[in-house]
Amino acid sequence: MDFFGDYVQTNTEEDIIAKTLIWTAGIEGSPIPGLKKDCMAPGNRIATDEFNRVVNYDSIFAIGDVAAMISETTPKGHPMVAPVAIQQGKLLAKNLRLLEQNKPMQPFLYKDKGSMATVGKNKAVVEIKKLKLKGLIAWITWMLVHLMSLVGFRNKFITLFHWVRNYFKDDKTMRTIITPFVLSDAKRKRRKQMEDNRKQESR
Repeated sequence: MDFFGDYVQTNTEEDIIAKTLIWTAGIEGSPIPGLKKDCMAPGNRIATDEFNRVVNYDSIFAIGDVAAMISETTPKGHPMVAPVAIQQGKLLAKNLRLLEQNKPMQPFLYKDKGSMATVGKNKAVVEIKKLKLKGLIAWITWMLVHLMSLVGFRNKFITLFHWVRNYFKDDKTMRTIITPFVLSDAKRKRRKQMEDNRKQESR
């Protein structure tokens, strides 16, 4: 599929006339062959108990985005974000050690430390419990939190150096490449491709 300004090119001979194209996508897990169907949750996530153990299995565990720990407090499972996966991974490591020692495992309780997002230079949003920030203050908070989460002084220093340099250079990591577009040429090229494909299929 491709968009050419006033029509949508499909993989068939039927192109769609349209001046607006809205592209949407969703996130859905890929079922693992061999797992029982009754352990699958909505979105093809894997249903787990409070120990991240896959439902109806004793020795299979799932953490992170693929895991759906459905309960009264989390009817749709936990949010698919990195902090959840990190906390689940750390607890699962402890629980596996407890299993080796024939001790009871600890249930998972997610500690929500808030959410942050940067939307451009000097622009961000931060929400930590009841504290809500936006703009420059939120952007600085976002940088400090991410800087402190890096491992090692060297990584922190190098990252801070690149941030400061890019800030004053106003360097954009993403560029837009604009090429001349002639609709009639594009349609002619598309028609020729379809004719060539039809000839190859008839052979």
